[in-house]
Amino acid sequence: MLLQRANVATENQHQKATVNEAGASSSSSSSSYTQAAVRNKKHAVIRPGFWRLSAAGCAISLSFCSTLLVARVLEPALFGQYAFALWLATAAAPAAAASLAELTGRVAADIQSRAKPQIAVGIFFFVLRQHYRKMALYCLLYLLLIIPCVMFFGANVSFTLLLLAGLTIPPLMSGGIVSITLRSLRRSDLLATIHLLSAAVTLLLVLLSLQSAMPDTGRAYLLLLAPAAAGMFTLFVALFCIGKLLPLREAREPGTNLKQQMRRGLRNPLLLFLLDAIVWQHAELIALGHGQSAAVLGFYILSTMISAQFMRLVPTLYTTCILPLWLRAMPGRRSLSAADAYGRTTRALLWLTIPACALGIYYCPALIAGCFGTAYLPVVMPLRILLVAAAAGSISSASVTRLLREERRRAQTWLSAGSATLTIALAIPLIALDGITGAAIASAIAQCFCAVGTMFICSRSLRCRKTL
Repeated sequence: MLLQRANVATENQHQKATVNEAGASSSSSSSSYTQAAVRNKKHAVIRPGFWRLSAAGCAISLSFCSTLLVARVLEPALFGQYAFALWLATAAAPAAAASLAELTGRVAADIQSRAKPQIAVGIFFFVLRQHYRKMALYCLLYLLLIIPCVMFFGANVSFTLLLLAGLTIPPLMSGGIVSITLRSLRRSDLLATIHLLSAAVTLLLVLLSLQSAMPDTGRAYLLLLAPAAAGMFTLFVALFCIGKLLPLREAREPGTNLKQQMRRGLRNPLLLFLLDAIVWQHAELIALGHGQSAAVLGFYILSTMISAQFMRLVPTLYTTCILPLWLRAMPGRRSLSAADAYGRTTRALLWLTIPACALGIYYCPALIAGCFGTAYLPVVMPLRILLVAAAAGSISSASVTRLLREERRRAQTWLSAGSATLTIALAIPLIALDGITGAAIASAIAQCFCAVGTMFICSRSLRCRKTL
């Protein structure tokens, strides 16, 4: 999804600013909060993103282990019901909380970082109030749609599964508030640690759930509670950390002008995110859920989960490790313009992604059989197709970041509308013709179209700016 692809180049955009900040002397202040913020900025520049890379890698590995255990314990049909319920509960949540996404919430994080500690606390509570209204509305709509979903999808999902899957929504949507505040404090290391803690607690709860003597259906209910419980626990830990970093008892209400700036910063392009969700959150699952079996759903959802992690892997490696090391080893090779930085990032992602994609496609059967068992070998063909689209999305991540920074929302909206239309137009006939393989082909074509279009729009925008 756009939210996932937008995360991958954020560190690249902040690197130049943080390098300049490291050499400047901090203004004198008696506040320990301000001094800590300056130390955090310098710390992020002096050391490359080794800890963030390690934490992100460990979090991805632990999440994969959790999925692996769930898939091996549950039979394919029950795993399909479990995964489909989670998808229905969380697919639209990023669009509903688009204002708290990595890039759309960056303006709010910048405003909060420049405010005094007491005002920063007031901004935190202001964002909290604004956000929980949207979360309450989303949860209400979700509860109202549970019974229609059960009637439409039939045996592929149950009322209890959807109800338990809905418990993952509040911590998922609340994580955006924590991300904004920690980014404003320049505590990306702490944010990575919280993500790692969430993955570790989820894996622990999954292991505990597997020890129960309940039948498979009851075990699936327990496994659905694991991510919800882990999310709530890590949310409380994150709020505790924010309470230690900010003087919560000294909160001061931000002024009218500051509130207006925050509202503008948190204004979410809902249409863009909804259109983008159709493409990158695999809306073709709705057609699969209505016309295919639960086992087929499980195979396809597993392939989408693996391809999504692959799409994040290479850009995360580049932005948190390779790029900081490169800038530190060769400070004289810094980019002199936005077009130069964009070209270097895109070329680097291209040369890193293509070999990784080729290896993934070649060793896919052995990895699926070894990790999930031979019962999940039908995952191989759709996964190979989706890996091609994931590679295109990975390469286009720098373009997504650049366009959102320049607020080229009109061009992005038209492109996303075309990609969403292409997804719907291709998914229905191809699913009827070839099942999950047809669904993968439709999704891959639409995602590649969106990724290539994004790179074309970004390149053209940079060329026009250079000409002017």
